[in-house]
Amino acid sequence: MWVPTGKQIEKDALGDLTPVEVLFEFEEPLTFVCNDLDGQPLLAHSLCAEGVLSRYLISVTDQKVVQELKAGRLDVLGALRQPRCWIADLGADWEVVGLWLVPFDRVPKDYLPRSGAMITPDLDPIFWLRLIGPGVGPGNTTAADIRMAAQAAESGLRGLARIALDEKKQVGQVRHTIRDYSDLPYQYARAASFEIAFGPPQDRLPGVDDVVFDEMGRLLKIGLEALRTNGEDSVPVEGLNEDQTTQLFEAIKALTPPMRGGVDRIEVGGGLTDQLTTSRILTRDDRLRSVDRIKASKRITVKDAPFRVTGVAEGADKGLDFFVLRKLVPLNIPGVGPANEIKFYFDDHLFDKVSDAWISEERITVVGERIGNDFKALDIQESTLAPAASEGTESE
Repeated sequence: MWVPTGKQIEKDALGDLTPVEVLFEFEEPLTFVCNDLDGQPLLAHSLCAEGVLSRYLISVTDQKVVQELKAGRLDVLGALRQPRCWIADLGADWEVVGLWLVPFDRVPKDYLPRSGAMITPDLDPIFWLRLIGPGVGPGNTTAADIRMAAQAAESGLRGLARIALDEKKQVGQVRHTIRDYSDLPYQYARAASFEIAFGPPQDRLPGVDDVVFDEMGRLLKIGLEALRTNGEDSVPVEGLNEDQTTQLFEAIKALTPPMRGGVDRIEVGGGLTDQLTTSRILTRDDRLRSVDRIKASKRITVKDAPFRVTGVAEGADKGLDFFVLRKLVPLNIPGVGPANEIKFYFDDHLFDKVSDAWISEERITVVGERIGNDFKALDIQESTLAPAASEGTESE
């Protein structure tokens, strides 16, 4: 083991380091709370072991820090990073063999827990996102930066979830919706470089959710690999159709930094990124590549001219981001032809309008376009026609 860089002090300077509360153990306590000579709590975390000797990092702590650790709102690294730290070599029966007063930044990084690692694996965040750049940090990070980070995470996860759920929703394997896998509960935030983390859905489905998040992670992996390798821009990603390929690059674009401002890189992490083999730091170059791939995909997609149609959104599915418009006026739609109903897909910015229309059951006017065999809503407006509830027949 390495020689600690710090001041070696008397072995009994901190008193008895026997655990009073074990927070995590594997064959032996790996992270625990003990007390100093004055009865004040200390947090101990195992760094390495050799024979019967175990080396621990000891930090001052308090009950609030311990509770945050146990609740998954603080990672182990953050809890250990304190102004006063010690390295303690403990032998059999918790005998203190050596003790050093060591500044935290002198502890070798290879021995410290990774950033974001919680006290137990089941508390690890599903996804976290960290802003990097000259304009990030205390006194620099703005409200717009914070809003951008949250929106980037939600939009990126939404795009991945939409693709991951396509097949599973069709065969009834998943009862959760896209929002359950993208609008995740906030877990913690750190201000130093502004990092925000999100946990699993509150109404968790054991096993099923893991499969969906694994698929989302796989999609992110193959998308980044395709983005960062040379090839034909218009070629769909293996296993995805053209529309899904476009959705994938739009999801990745949402996770990239803007072209201007103090945020020039975004690092992603959490359980969803475990499959990544390329860099987890997304740059402005990744954004430009995403835009190029999206443009290339859209160039080969034939779109018809936009059209207007009025009706009632009776068959909304918020999870898959589509709604079915029925009671159409006119029945013979210019550029589309006769139709009794139209299934419209829509983007995030129309979500509130779709929800309102679905709940109220009032007529709406949809500005839409036909893309191949699919229809996309471009805008939703109030209808000037009489309310649907007062209508008699379609001929009226």
